[in-house]
Amino acid sequence: MIDLKDAATFLRLCETSNLTRTATLCNVSPSTLSRTLNKLERDLNTKLCIRDKKGIFITQAGRKFEEFARKTLNDFANLEKDLDSGEGAIAGIIKVFCSVTASYLFIPRLLNELHLTAPNLEVKLETGDPADALNKLDDPQIDFVISPLPNELPANIQYVDLVNFPLILIAPKKPRYSVTTDFNNPDLNSVPFVMPEKGQLRYEVEKFFQSQEISPHIYSEVAGHEAIVSLTALGFGVSVVPRLVYEISPFKNDVLVVKEIPWSNFRVALCNLKSRSKDKTIRVFHDLAKRLAPSFTPDLTRRRSDLNIL
Repeated sequence: MIDLKDAATFLRLCETSNLTRTATLCNVSPSTLSRTLNKLERDLNTKLCIRDKKGIFITQAGRKFEEFARKTLNDFANLEKDLDSGEGAIAGIIKVFCSVTASYLFIPRLLNELHLTAPNLEVKLETGDPADALNKLDDPQIDFVISPLPNELPANIQYVDLVNFPLILIAPKKPRYSVTTDFNNPDLNSVPFVMPEKGQLRYEVEKFFQSQEISPHIYSEVAGHEAIVSLTALGFGVSVVPRLVYEISPFKNDVLVVKEIPWSNFRVALCNLKSRSKDKTIRVFHDLAKRLAPSFTPDLTRRRSDLNIL
């Protein structure tokens, strides 16, 4: 007989492809997780995954069991919802605001884990400029935002750090501007810049200008980090962007990474108002993000390795 908890554990393994991170998510030791996988394989009389030094490879039989487990857990959650008397089960809607990049990098993992932890709790997503994220918490309809953290965070906000990463200076491979420069030793006073319109990234870019004594020629001020990469790729200027935004951009092959900004440490966090932290649904989502947070950086590192990103 298959235990539903064991089935949920296997789904987490399919998502992470990593024993250690799966064990962390399940609050068990790696050895306990290995015993669970061995038990599943004995019960099903088949090999669900291959474990070696390179990582985890899910077999064809494992993928079939993954599909079965996902459907079974979903059916069980619906049954619980139908039978629930109104006490105990956590249900409701959480609304999250984040950038398009954040929706690619963080939301899928959060939603997958939420479905396993609190299947009757739904998430609605709104995307937009991350510079607006913290102000969005003034909207009573928004419960959480994924936002760059400013140097001075308002006292009424609690947060869970998700990732830290550097900023990079990028330039177009085919510039439209007439000024030429050697990007091994660039004269950044002479080339046009594509700038963020506002927010923490704007602050960081202006700090970079001051440290390098650059008086920038600003071609355009743009709302949204993704659009900065797009305009740079189209040749209109150089720019400073978060490395993760560059890595996930469909235009990344049309720009050059000139250099990493050495002192930059762009922190991204899930934020909510402290005044609402005792709300049961808020607490569940906050605690889930806190549990998942250590897994994001290794997964993003693995993504770069898989894509052979420099």
